[in-house]
Amino acid sequence: MGTSAKRIAYFRLEDAMRTYFNNLPTKTWLLLVIPAVVLAYPVVRIVVPAVLHAVVPDVVRSVLSVI
Repeated sequence: MGTSAKRIAYFRLEDAMRTYFNNLPTKTWLLLVIPAVVLAYPVVRIVVPAVLHAVVPDVVRSVLSVI
């Protein structure tokens, strides 16, 4: 039994999608992965330092910069 309100098992749908993704050709995977990496790289380069700057206190940053 699935978790939907209609009491339809979603496991068959999940298995179908898993089979579909496993059988995708390499060219299709590249067309999916390359744009994801291109979009994720600048986000990580901007967001991670901003979060670290907000979370780590100034004292710790000054000590780490001396090291």
